[in-house]
Amino acid sequence: MSTTEPDGFPTSPSDPDWTDQVTDLIVDSVDKVRARTTGPLLEASRAGVLALVAIIVVVPVLVIVTVGLTRFLHWLLPGGIWVSYAAMAVLFIVIGALLWHQRRDRLSDRSP
Repeated sequence: MSTTEPDGFPTSPSDPDWTDQVTDLIVDSVDKVRARTTGPLLEASRAGVLALVAIIVVVPVLVIVTVGLTRFLHWLLPGGIWVSYAAMAVLFIVIGALLWHQRRDRLSDRSP
């Protein structure tokens, strides 16, 4: 017959299940602590790595596209290279104006 202490743990080793229960309790506790402490840190580090990779890939692609578009406009439009530069300037001004128009006005969000 197995006797138990007041805290509920068996005192006799005749019950082989108590070691598995204690081990499972410890493993579950460690898993909960790990999920609460390192989980957010791992997610933040993954986001940082993905952002860095995106920047490393996107910036050269944008440069190559800009150079290619400028060369294409130079081939397409009559005149000197200044015509393609002017066309690119107009394109960038239009893109900037659209982005400026879509921005949020931070001063209007503040309360007096």
